[in-house]
Amino acid sequence: MRSCLIGLSCVLLAALCACSEDDSPPDETVGAITPSEGAAAGGTSGVATAGSGGAESSGGAAPGAAAGGSPSASESPEGNPDPVGIVGQAGSSDGSEGNGNEAAGGGGGEAPDEPPPPVSDARCPAGPFAESPLPNGVAPQPQAVCGGMTFTEGAVWFAERNTLFFSDFQLNNPAVGRIMSFTPGGQCQEFIANAGTNGLVIAPDGNLLGARHSDQTLTLFDLETQQPTVLVADNAGLSFNSPNDIVVRSDGNLYFTDPSFLLGNRASEQPQATYRRDPSGALTVIDTGMNPNGIALSPDESRLYVAHLGGANNVVAFDVGADGAVSNPQPLIVGVGSDGMVVDCAGNLYLTQNGVQVFSPEGDSIGTIAAPGAANLAFGGPDRQTLFITATNSLLAVELAIPGLPY
Repeated sequence: MRSCLIGLSCVLLAALCACSEDDSPPDETVGAITPSEGAAAGGTSGVATAGSGGAESSGGAAPGAAAGGSPSASESPEGNPDPVGIVGQAGSSDGSEGNGNEAAGGGGGEAPDEPPPPVSDARCPAGPFAESPLPNGVAPQPQAVCGGMTFTEGAVWFAERNTLFFSDFQLNNPAVGRIMSFTPGGQCQEFIANAGTNGLVIAPDGNLLGARHSDQTLTLFDLETQQPTVLVADNAGLSFNSPNDIVVRSDGNLYFTDPSFLLGNRASEQPQATYRRDPSGALTVIDTGMNPNGIALSPDESRLYVAHLGGANNVVAFDVGADGAVSNPQPLIVGVGSDGMVVDCAGNLYLTQNGVQVFSPEGDSIGTIAAPGAANLAFGGPDRQTLFITATNSLLAVELAIPGLPY
């Protein structure tokens, strides 16, 4: 009997011990993979390395991959996407943009003390640049690319397509006009019929944006389908006169001129002017000078240039704020206006009046490229040192010593 009781006591004691162990909380480390084990088992997925979103983005290599705001439409001379229209994608010193990890790059997720540099810097190499864009200080002679058109205008270079687009229209009939294309090694050919455009630029979404005098709008053209979509229809219900030229800031601000050169027999509903359209879609009149025409931004996007052609020929420079607002208009060049206008990576301006006149950022004359009938221009080619010139019924090209912007 004694031995039975002892045995029963042992059984009961064992049962109590087992119950006590079952009531304890489970070990939370069971099945967990430590960070080092995770790296060994699955690589670095989800773990950003330092600098993965910062150094590359600020150098122009990474921003275009985000598309959406667009750089898929244009590339830098090195073949990297041109980030036109991306808002807040480039220049991040902490790598928080584009990779979803604020710790990448060692920034700790804190906002930088200074705003990031404009995305447009990625379109230009770092320099230093030649003292003069004219090789050996002598203006070279442009070469004919193609001819047989009516009136060529509005050139823009799309690097990833290795193609220049430009307008061809009739001066006495705003309803007639087409968009042409030229790929080096090929021929100029019609790309979009019945486009009715003047100035062309790379749109914030990466497509083609045209100042469309045929319907007095700013219109997007899909590069794949060629279908038009009106982006800016009017100003508070009033039709524009004949939108002429456009420039796009990397943050999505648009600046465009609206003279009356191609108004035709339509009634003018508002004065000639130059406008800013901010990323929210709000329009602001920024210049009321007569005959506004060519328009361009400096490479760092801190200055906006507006040219007037006809009457008082001149170029006015505006300061551009961080939000894209302009202020402090100052005369830069007096006595010379411009139809189209482009800027190289050193900040020199190219005006189309009596050929192509080249001026320093301070407004000093550098020289003149002989190009009779020059109306508009754009830098293109593999290193963006080819200046394409639309000249009446022809397209010309000339090689320069400094690369420039694609429109």
